[in-house]
Amino acid sequence: MARVAVPLSLQEVDRMIADIEARGGDAEELKKMRAQISNGKWLEKHPKPPSEEEYIAKLRSESTIEHGTDLECMICHGKFGHLISGTCEKCWRAWMLGTKR
Repeated sequence: MARVAVPLSLQEVDRMIADIEARGGDAEELKKMRAQISNGKWLEKHPKPPSEEEYIAKLRSESTIEHGTDLECMICHGKFGHLISGTCEKCWRAWMLGTKR
């Protein structure tokens, strides 16, 4: 039998366990796997992805910020006092969040 990795949240795993047991099935293997996932050592090996704000903060620190007067955003063409990588704050944020996987 082929194995396939499917990402599930802990809540989804808990629901699966409850559903299996409600139908009279044996969910012991799934319970063991859930216990391993809950174990801090497993979580250390599989780091949590950054939140949107952490992702934005990291990218902002790596971006070029221009200061001046009447700087034009290359996306919306509005005038601003500063630009991040040639774009206004709103357009830059939308652009960067679009690159997050």
